[in-house]
Amino acid sequence: MDILELKKLMDLPKRKQLFLEILKKFKLFNNIKNIYYKAYEIPEGLIPVLFISNSLDSRTVKYVKIFIAAQHNEYNGLFGILKFLQDIDEKVTEIENILNKNQTVIFFPLMNPYGFLNPRKDNKSGYFLKNGGNLNRFWRKTFVPEYNELKIPLNNYDPPMQTRIIKKVLKNYWKNESIGIYIMDFHETSLIDRFMKQLSLNLNQESYTFKFTHWLQEKIILNIIELYNLIICRQNLFFKRKPSANHRHLNLTMKEINLIYGKLLDYITKNNGKLPFYFCYNNKSKEYCEKLSEVIYHKLEEILWETRFPAFPHDFHDHGCFVNMNKVAKRQKLYAMELESKKQFFDIFREIEKLKSDPDYLKKKVNSINSSILLVSETIKEMIKLF
Repeated sequence: MDILELKKLMDLPKRKQLFLEILKKFKLFNNIKNIYYKAYEIPEGLIPVLFISNSLDSRTVKYVKIFIAAQHNEYNGLFGILKFLQDIDEKVTEIENILNKNQTVIFFPLMNPYGFLNPRKDNKSGYFLKNGGNLNRFWRKTFVPEYNELKIPLNNYDPPMQTRIIKKVLKNYWKNESIGIYIMDFHETSLIDRFMKQLSLNLNQESYTFKFTHWLQEKIILNIIELYNLIICRQNLFFKRKPSANHRHLNLTMKEINLIYGKLLDYITKNNGKLPFYFCYNNKSKEYCEKLSEVIYHKLEEILWETRFPAFPHDFHDHGCFVNMNKVAKRQKLYAMELESKKQFFDIFREIEKLKSDPDYLKKKVNSINSSILLVSETIKEMIKLF
């Protein structure tokens, strides 16, 4: 992404112009041999789908690698897919290396066109669908319709048309149980930055009374312990004072907590400007995702935050995302994963205010976004190579 493109993304009245430019770029890839473009029109906008394959005949395929992006106002996947395809067009990546394993690659780069075109304060800057629904809650119900979504109030919403599109595209591959299906869903999260700041401000003061309300807060602490080889017992590191509590505490002395806090501040300083990220997997995709995440981490180590945990199990939310769909689907050769990296536009209106007040904003922002884009494009490359 260049500064001009970033300006268009942040100039909300020009979002439609940028949207049309992106669709045109995707459509032009259809001119490259073995790349096929298809578009599905729904009331919320156009859904582009691209295929890379020797043949669209599913009977000749052994593996399908699927990349899904922009379900929310998270555009690392959208622009990462665009970069990957541009690299093919510019001969940076050789398409023959993709085609030599009887595999088909499918991209769904922009799943929520309404959110992209209509970022508002009342839809979290384009996070939600037009009807207010969250697209990333319907995949379990789409592919495992018999699953009873007791905890998720989906009955208030009709299944989004996007779910029907993906199910239709995958139909022939899905019913052939001999085909291995690999899904990577690209997302962004603001939680890493938020929890780092929260821990740096409050852990020292609150010490053993600090309330860990989220699994990621705990993983940040565990990562510090592992990276700095701290002599601290990992067993029962966190505990609940009451069984009914919705939070946990550190089961350590004040001296040990102060030691962790000092290393946390050092870690934040050393990793300033680096890209926070993590992959997610389920039991079926665990081995594959851990291999992939290690390859990516070591390949991009200079731009990524330092971690001993590039991948985590997706046990933290019981909702209808692709990874959780994989948990309950009966299909054997199905491996669904997520990639989360830094949230760039949690509040687009706040980002626009920063742009007005900080003369270096565009340069810093485009550098951060390009790190996310590189992470996505390299993930695509390595996932295509990995079996």
